[in-house]
Amino acid sequence: MKKIISLILSLSLLLCLTACGQEGTKANEYKIYYLDTESSRLVEEKYTTSQDRQDIISVIKDLIGQINNPKNDKVLSPIDDGIEIIDYQIKENQLSLYFSAGYNNKSGVDEILSRAAIVKTLCQLKEIQYVDFYVEDQPLVLSGNTVGLMSDNSFVDELNPSDATTTKEVALYFATVDGKSLQEVRKEISYNAAEPLAKLLVETLILGPNHLDNVNIKSRQTIPEDTVLNTVTIRDNVCYLDLSREFKNQIQGLQASVTVYSIVNTLCELSNINMVQFTVEGEQEEYYGDLEGFNMPLERNLDLVIN
Repeated sequence: MKKIISLILSLSLLLCLTACGQEGTKANEYKIYYLDTESSRLVEEKYTTSQDRQDIISVIKDLIGQINNPKNDKVLSPIDDGIEIIDYQIKENQLSLYFSAGYNNKSGVDEILSRAAIVKTLCQLKEIQYVDFYVEDQPLVLSGNTVGLMSDNSFVDELNPSDATTTKEVALYFATVDGKSLQEVRKEISYNAAEPLAKLLVETLILGPNHLDNVNIKSRQTIPEDTVLNTVTIRDNVCYLDLSREFKNQIQGLQASVTVYSIVNTLCELSNINMVQFTVEGEQEEYYGDLEGFNMPLERNLDLVIN
């Protein structure tokens, strides 16, 4: 009987090791994303790394090496000659890549596709959900906005990504008629996949509920209509917003907390944002109206939301 049990255990162990070996082989397979020779679309090639998948640093170095040196002359590396990744840092599930100054010379479709190729390659690692880019020691800025965190879903692989759109259902928080509470408005929106969704949401709040089609809920605008969103940056799950001075012109009959948390609650619906940090014309303000602590990162406040 002991021999039979021993044999069963041995067979079970062998099957387990075989399965683990098969899983390991599969886990070591990746897609390396390149650009086609016209820099008009992404091209993927399968690659199996020899690095231990538990050693994430070695795997990242290996994947970056493959990105830099395509073996197929029908594809281009998304990292141009004269541009180097000079450093990288990992914090929780985020990978920060630091590029040499030459990255600032990239623009347009080529830049978007190059960025997409790098992010989509590295986000295959289970430990990496988000990637952000730095040039030297400064966050990557495009068209006056900080790019911030990117994930595998941040890009649409189209011939002209600047025109590529995607749709998503979002939650927007507007004021109730009495100006004392917030109510959720769910809306499916179409947006440019190359632009930060957080930026679009804040700009939609600025426009107000009257600009939304097919919304029957009676609600009020929460942000002064002349407000301009200067910059939006997402780092470490904190969204940093800088607004123009018009934001300080509070809407009459609206509680300060309703205005502030209409933004915070809306942005915190996004998976990569847990808190919002405000500045006005680059300066922190301790108070917004009678709301204290406006200079601190703010978490969502569902107590203001009516059912």
